[in-house]
Amino acid sequence: MVTAELATIAPFAVAFTFLLLWVVSLGLTQVRLADASREAARVIARGESVDAARRLAMQQSPPGAKVSVDSERGLVTVTVTARSRMPLPFFSGIGARTMGSSSVAAQESP
Repeated sequence: MVTAELATIAPFAVAFTFLLLWVVSLGLTQVRLADASREAARVIARGESVDAARRLAMQQSPPGAKVSVDSERGLVTVTVTARSRMPLPFFSGIGARTMGSSSVAAQESP
C-alpha cells in the first residue's frame, strides 16, 4: 500500500520541485536585471561613457542580455532584457521567458 501511495505522489513531488526551481530562476533573473539597469543608469548619470555602462550592465546581467540606453531632457533610461532559463542543463528551455527591467536616473551637473 505504501508503494502505491509513493508511486502516486512521486510525479507530483517532481513537478512541484520543477515549479519551485522555475519560480526561483525567474526571481533571480529579475533581480539581476534590475541591478544591472540601475547600476548602468547611475554610471551614465555620473558622466561616464555609455560603453562603460553597457559593459557593466552586461557583466551583471544573465548571459545573452540586451542593453539599450536612451537619454533625453536630462534623464537617462537604461533597459536590460534577457531570457530567463531554468538552472538545469536538460530543462533550460522549459518555462523560458523574456524579462526586462528599466531604470531612470537624472544626469548630474558637472
